[in-house]
Amino acid sequence: MVKLTYKNGLLYTNLLLCHDGKEVLVEDIIIDTGAFHTILSPVFLEELDTEVALDDEIVNAYGLGGGICSSLRKRIDKISFGNISIDNVRVDFGEIDPKDRINGLLGLDLLKASKVIIDVVEDKIVLKNDI
Repeated sequence: MVKLTYKNGLLYTNLLLCHDGKEVLVEDIIIDTGAFHTILSPVFLEELDTEVALDDEIVNAYGLGGGICSSLRKRIDKISFGNISIDNVRVDFGEIDPKDRINGLLGLDLLKASKVIIDVVEDKIVLKNDI
């Protein structure tokens, strides 16, 4: 189970990125079931101090207002939130908010891959198998 924080009308959690033996904690990630793919600020890619790999790709994302922004889609060894972990996952690193108020969006790709259920009554995420 992962306890979520409810603030400003949104649900938040923290993510731990593990890649090439390094770990970076990304705090205050918005749970966004409307986001097709998880995206994090490129600041955290810099903190991982990793290099661009041959299988990385540049992708375009379309926001709510129709704006287009490019990001780097990179394979990460492991992402964890609470007791939930996903190995060998591709994550986008790019600009989410031009004013840098948002660290990232936990999108439908990772929510589905982790097989979780979001409980909006008790502000928590649970593994489907734990119910």
